[in-house]
Amino acid sequence: MSDDTTLPPGDYAIVELFGHTSLIGRIAEIERFGNRMLQIEPLFRGELLPAVFYGGSAIYGITPCSATTALRRHPQQEYGLPATIRATLQPAALPPPIDGGAEEDPPGDEF
Repeated sequence: MSDDTTLPPGDYAIVELFGHTSLIGRIAEIERFGNRMLQIEPLFRGELLPAVFYGGSAIYGITPCSATTALRRHPQQEYGLPATIRATLQPAALPPPIDGGAEEDPPGDEF
């Protein structure tokens, strides 16, 4: 994915939220529940995820960017997404489980 033609048109941004959370994706300002909210479709592995919504007071900063920049900067690994968004991912979007047993602790001092 080297250009923004693979993503639908719209406004893209890097969004910083209180709680040390950053999301990159397509954004829009919408009204829900009688309040203005940020709608963001986070990018993950080159695909837009379903929209999530944040109230204005949760937003620390928004840096508008091109879809090309969003594609270049978005998370490729699940640890790059907040737990609430990871919980909604379909199993096909996650990497396969690592086979093998638990690693043993190396020999050493026992406490």
